[in-house]
Amino acid sequence: MSAPARTKPVVYSRGSFLSRLTPDQIRELFAVGHPATYPADHTIVRQGRNLPPLLLLRSGFIKAVRRALRGSHPAIVDVYGPGDVLGAEAMYANKFAHVDFVTTQDVTAYVVPQHQFLEHLGRHPAVSLQLMVTFAHRVRQREAALAYSRHDVRERLVAFLNRQQVFYGVMTTQGDLIDMGLNRGDIGAAIGASDAAVDEALRRLREDGYIKTGYKKIWIIRRLSEELSPQLRPEPPAIGALD
Repeated sequence: MSAPARTKPVVYSRGSFLSRLTPDQIRELFAVGHPATYPADHTIVRQGRNLPPLLLLRSGFIKAVRRALRGSHPAIVDVYGPGDVLGAEAMYANKFAHVDFVTTQDVTAYVVPQHQFLEHLGRHPAVSLQLMVTFAHRVRQREAALAYSRHDVRERLVAFLNRQQVFYGVMTTQGDLIDMGLNRGDIGAAIGASDAAVDEALRRLREDGYIKTGYKKIWIIRRLSEELSPQLRPEPPAIGALD
């Protein structure tokens, strides 16, 4: 008789909300909600149409997509991975969703209604504090990303990939793997560049020996942060309650 297969442990991304909680805190939080799965390329929440629940990601990735005007090209304003929480801004503002939440891979998550999540935070101030710490770091990251907006496509791409490597990169024998289900159109929507400009910047990074590419995958084989000036290098994620 063969041995039973071992359950693969869940690994939360660095600096994410769930990575800051203890196993007991995570179990208690999951008990308030219910598990859910979503296929790739599925829109979970639509901008302005839903009062979104809280989503606690366990696996897979979700892109936050926003349109400035009706019919305008969408921009990817953020990407969320294992351990991240989605929908908290709408909960605190008591507003409808300000972005679309679209899966880029198959996703597993826990769904918690807003009022139940707020009640849970009221009963567990330590968890509430960790959510605020996570918010603070995410706001700092978004502000730092604005520093690249006036630079060329290569620098914007390097800054974007460097951030994804820091938070979501997985070490492999070929280099740090970024496997988030993003295609070149997604990358262009995240950095404000055309598909052709993204292709050219990726080609140059490949030829210079920084990356390898596959279908919706990128391996970082040399430190991308070396490409950025010291003033533009993103700060590493802080781990812990108040670091």
